[in-house]
Amino acid sequence: MGYSISDRESSLFVLSGEELTLPFAEISALASAYSNSSKIRRYGSRIVTSSISESDIIQRITDRAAYCRFGGILVSKSRDLASLAAPVEKNPTQGNKKFAVASLSLSLEQCGQIGAEIQSKTKLGVSLEEPDYVFQAESIPEGFVLGLSRSGYKEFHWRARRPRARTFFLPSAIYPKLARALVNLCRVREGEFFLDPFCGTGSLLIESSLMGMKAIGVEITRWIARGARLNLDGFSLPFESTIRGDSSFSLPFSEIDGMATDIPYGRASSTKGMTTKEILDGFLRSASACMHSSALRKKFCVVMHPSTVNLEEIIENQGNSFQLQEQHLLYVHRNLTRAISVLERTAK
Repeated sequence: MGYSISDRESSLFVLSGEELTLPFAEISALASAYSNSSKIRRYGSRIVTSSISESDIIQRITDRAAYCRFGGILVSKSRDLASLAAPVEKNPTQGNKKFAVASLSLSLEQCGQIGAEIQSKTKLGVSLEEPDYVFQAESIPEGFVLGLSRSGYKEFHWRARRPRARTFFLPSAIYPKLARALVNLCRVREGEFFLDPFCGTGSLLIESSLMGMKAIGVEITRWIARGARLNLDGFSLPFESTIRGDSSFSLPFSEIDGMATDIPYGRASSTKGMTTKEILDGFLRSASACMHSSALRKKFCVVMHPSTVNLEEIIENQGNSFQLQEQHLLYVHRNLTRAISVLERTAK
């Protein structure tokens, strides 16, 4: 027997399986970036519904999210599997389209059962390899959910952008999946200005440029800045993605829409003899001068740093220009756990 979808549930997102707080935080950040009034609900560790109903926004969020396996409209919720596909109807405009049923939690037999009912209702063909439509069926604590993507399977291209596949490589480079999540957490939209004040080899600039942002990178070591430019050119990214050899303690910008960065630390990075705490202190003082929130638009700075650094103490000593909204921990090895801190610029 089915049950109704509330006005807060119009879209469905299926997160990746990492046991992290990061996937849900990323999808929440993207939802709020495109809709200030969006409401989201979480079912278990991987299923998220949203009040966002606009198909183009659902597609943007799905394409952007690094830790999202599926995104589409929410077709139905049901307490039993047999009635899950009941709301599916034939669309006269679908022509000779083909579909597939995918799932991360149901068996092949269960997916086949759902697929048979969808086919009988819609007369669509079936293609497991290259479907035009993908119905995503998942179990939740209350029963089951069914979503629909009209763009086929989501494609990932992480390997093509991995650090060693780029023109310029350093061991400290961030992998594209994590880099994309850091950018998404700062809630910058297409056409807006994104800044990475410690850009290194350009990992975050590559991802932000691919998502349509005007990316600016600051790198104090000029030969690394030139390498980052080579990496951007290697992917034929828009020219507005520029690298400046400069100090991150005196950022020459008046209005940035969002920032994300990996603070340099350890022997593989150039710290110019400064401690991580000193670098964070100087950077945040400069960052507060070129990014301003308002009642209509909140702006965010995302910083990845060793978890041993007390970021809240640094913020408090500076007069609370930023507020720590959330923090996510990534274990690297026994001597290093990274913290991803999401800071909101306080409104004046």
